[in-house]
Amino acid sequence: MNGDVEQVVRDGLDRLTADAQVPAGLADRARRHRRSRRLAVGSAVAGATAAVTAAAVIATGAAAGPGTSAGPRMQTAAYVVRHVQSALANENLVMRAQSTETYALSQFPGQTFPEGTTVSWAYGSRSRFEEFTGSRCGHVGPDGTCTHRGGSERYLADGTALVNGKLTSAYVTYFDHKFSLARLAAPARACSRTARLEMGAPQTGISDWRTFIKTTLACGAGTVTGHVRIDGVEATEISGSLTVTLPKDYAKTIHETRVRVRYTLWVNPATYLPVRVFGSSAAYGGSGGRTVTSSVTDMQWLPPSSANRAQTLVTIPPGYQQVKSPADQ
Repeated sequence: MNGDVEQVVRDGLDRLTADAQVPAGLADRARRHRRSRRLAVGSAVAGATAAVTAAAVIATGAAAGPGTSAGPRMQTAAYVVRHVQSALANENLVMRAQSTETYALSQFPGQTFPEGTTVSWAYGSRSRFEEFTGSRCGHVGPDGTCTHRGGSERYLADGTALVNGKLTSAYVTYFDHKFSLARLAAPARACSRTARLEMGAPQTGISDWRTFIKTTLACGAGTVTGHVRIDGVEATEISGSLTVTLPKDYAKTIHETRVRVRYTLWVNPATYLPVRVFGSSAAYGGSGGRTVTSSVTDMQWLPPSSANRAQTLVTIPPGYQQVKSPADQ
């Protein structure tokens, strides 16, 4: 992920696939909406970091997400920040993260619909994020829509690639055999709107999580909200949220005016590396009907072997057509 709002909106809000059992008419509208949103990203949301107005709403309780409460014992943000600085775990690790996603529509109260999975890798300035269609969507046609035939397949990849020996931002769409390249952008700062919006989507290119956690707590963008057990291991829980007013052009495109992001991450209290992240993005305030997308990301920290580091780069398949920008994909 290159960290700008264009990517945040595409990967955080544009998750309405047709792999759920919803009425055909609604599924068709969802597919058209998703396609139009992707095409509108380049013009309607470019530069939105400066355009949006935000009111930060810091969670004082745990955001909804998976975990088993481990009792009332609490650590302060100062305690966590102090121990993050002295954590002894090896910094030189490769992150592998796998996310499962669901979405809920106001037209179907009380129901959630599954989406495909995403897998991401990160190591230093390198990252690779891949989205899969999911078994209900199956294979997709050249326009990116579901055929409901065949199994899950790769849909897109985003991250960094080595092009002529230079690290470059790359975006690959497998359904139409296209790719685009861009200059590598600096990662979003931990307390920025962009970084906090990204927390509502599957986790991708953050590799220096200790700095992210320390900075987020220090600036008040996150709060230590408790402890839970993740797979039997106690983890410190950190939560935050953000509400954003969308730029007028983009709000008109998706028929919503606001987005509210909530997130919770659970970190190992010995290494202060995250083991699980929950994020959600709720689009509302317009005629489109409230849409909530949620993801749960489980993370592994692997040795920096040659094979693991190779996984952190996007590979452009032979014969793919290069286009000017993701808007052409």
